[in-house]
Amino acid sequence: MFATRQSDLRNSIRFPLHLRVTLKTAAGEYRAETTDISAGGISFAIDNPIEVGSHVEFAIEMPSEVSGGRHVVSVMCVGRVVRCREEVSGQTIAVVIDGYHFKRL
Repeated sequence: MFATRQSDLRNSIRFPLHLRVTLKTAAGEYRAETTDISAGGISFAIDNPIEVGSHVEFAIEMPSEVSGGRHVVSVMCVGRVVRCREEVSGQTIAVVIDGYHFKRL
């Protein structure tokens, strides 16, 4: 039998998409890039650390090649930071998505 760490368990499939993200917190606005996206959360690379538990608003720009439509679509999301990990190239932030809606650009 194999031992499985709790952090390795996933509730939904993750897609390795690298898309631009604009992230807003009480501390300010940041630019980042997604590293993977799932139905319930997102992780992304960012230069600045963000405190775990922080509420965030962010917009993911989905190009037509990704959305399958003819227009760029922005996904407007609200959520909270559940993990912040320092990497060699900056920070990796994981956010649980609490709500979202689509906006055609």
